[in-house]
Amino acid sequence: MKYAESDAHLEGLAQSLELASGRARLPLLLELAWHLRQRDSLRAEQLLAEFWRWLPCHRLPLAELNALSARAALTACETAALFCRFEDAQAWLDQARAHLSPNPDVYAAGDACLAEVLLRKLKGQRNEEIASLEAAVRLFDALPDAQRRGVARSLLRCELGLYLANPGAEAERLANSTQAGPLASEGQEDPAVLVYELASRAFPLCLREPAEAASLFLASGALALEVGFLRFHCVAMMNASNACLELGDLERAAQCFEAAAQRARQTQWPALMGMTQSQVGRVLRHLGRGPESLQALNEALVQLRAVPPGLITAFACSELAFALRAVDRMQESVDVMWEAIQLYRDGKHMCNLALALARQAKALAQLGQIEAALQALDEAKALTEHYGYDTVKVDISEALAEVHRRSRQQLPAPPNMTAPTATIHFAQTALDRGMGIDGWRPPPALLDYLAEAWAEADHMAQAYDYSRRARQAQRQESSLALKDSRALLHLLGYHKAEPVSSGASAYGAVSAPALPPAPRDLPRRRAEPENDLLTRKEQEVLALLALNYSNKEIAQALGVSAETVKWHLKGLYGKLEAGSRRHAVTRARSLGVLQIGA
Repeated sequence: MKYAESDAHLEGLAQSLELASGRARLPLLLELAWHLRQRDSLRAEQLLAEFWRWLPCHRLPLAELNALSARAALTACETAALFCRFEDAQAWLDQARAHLSPNPDVYAAGDACLAEVLLRKLKGQRNEEIASLEAAVRLFDALPDAQRRGVARSLLRCELGLYLANPGAEAERLANSTQAGPLASEGQEDPAVLVYELASRAFPLCLREPAEAASLFLASGALALEVGFLRFHCVAMMNASNACLELGDLERAAQCFEAAAQRARQTQWPALMGMTQSQVGRVLRHLGRGPESLQALNEALVQLRAVPPGLITAFACSELAFALRAVDRMQESVDVMWEAIQLYRDGKHMCNLALALARQAKALAQLGQIEAALQALDEAKALTEHYGYDTVKVDISEALAEVHRRSRQQLPAPPNMTAPTATIHFAQTALDRGMGIDGWRPPPALLDYLAEAWAEADHMAQAYDYSRRARQAQRQESSLALKDSRALLHLLGYHKAEPVSSGASAYGAVSAPALPPAPRDLPRRRAEPENDLLTRKEQEVLALLALNYSNKEIAQALGVSAETVKWHLKGLYGKLEAGSRRHAVTRARSLGVLQIGA
């Protein structure tokens, strides 16, 4: 029995099962259940129930009985693990191993190791997971099945490339595992092998070359669906979505995610549903839907209660922290992010740890906790330099800009600084580093930050230039959000939907449901201005404007030039859609932006 088969093979297998009866039906029931274990595990368990019901009715030789019983137990182990019934999964795994001898199925022992890999991964037991993978590699290396050997080797490279927790021992194991890799063997064209081979190349590139990582994940996800690795299909598509988000490509990110979202919900697997729900929250946050993002992420954490704390929970916590930050609940955000950071550190998820620390440092700086911010940055920089996480360097530079801006003490200037202030130096460094990453798009927030920093330094030409670029980037981003409204509506409906029964074909493979129709009139993404629309300086100018201060008086009150005041007024007029000073004040009052009683 092969480790993985195509949908076409399963269709033929299902037809054969319909025609079979008696003892001939047992191996067909088992083979179909085996290949549906990660396609449609509910259907697989139904087939297994029928198998166990009929098995005692037939007298079989001990070796054959052991072979069938072991394979059925391994199938049940994987389905139970996917439903987070971990005690049941372990019991099935033990039962499978009890039937390994005598057993003519020479691949059962290695397949037991791979079943244990899934169980340990979902339980967050990384060391045991890697040990089981290495055991599978050793077993399959001694056998002629190129598919199993290739899957085990590629999956090991994939896992080690994902974590890279120990730069010494694990890097050596990674190198050893690739010396006779599947792409140099007879299994190089097997889709099941290429699923993990492509992903093993993509994971190390996530924070170095996200555009290339996205392409590799998309290819891996397509192949995973073809061979029935539904869980890994969803994982690959969500990682492709994450890579697109790192590049600022919201439309493509939503499209990548949409390809996996409904399939994940149909599985009813708690870990996958929680992971997908976390990604819903992440995409909604990037699309400017703060309240919906918070709701999705809180629901994700409820779903993840059945899953032991690990990478999936850490990701949900970190995304919840970002969502809280987006709605100005900063202290809550920092508290939640510390939980995520500890989970990343415990699990040795170094790339996620580096990114979370850099972004936590920026939040700490905004709260005035400069020492804590610098400590987080020191750890983030050490990890980034060691592993070469180029995209994290952008976040580190942004955090350093905020540290220098918020610090009440004079911090040492960076070496070779030519900018007027350290804030401008580090913000410009963040932009330059981002532009050096293939496919990266400068976010409007960073450009706005630079515009305000240059304005505070009274360099208005640069301030106007960055403000213009920020508006242009914002228009492009809004255009993408509008173009992708169908996917947005799908996301908004996804986390409110009830679990549905599996839409299955004749052989049980999950089929994607139709999407809801797009509305005739699409709402514009830019709603009424909110309190966080204006920058701090614009709010100060607005408050003085409401007191009938002249431009000269505003400049004197704020300690800036009259040209800087004009620049802030221009920003106010544009954001409030006002044509005059009085109109700006009126609009601000009606929208709740003006916080004074004047």
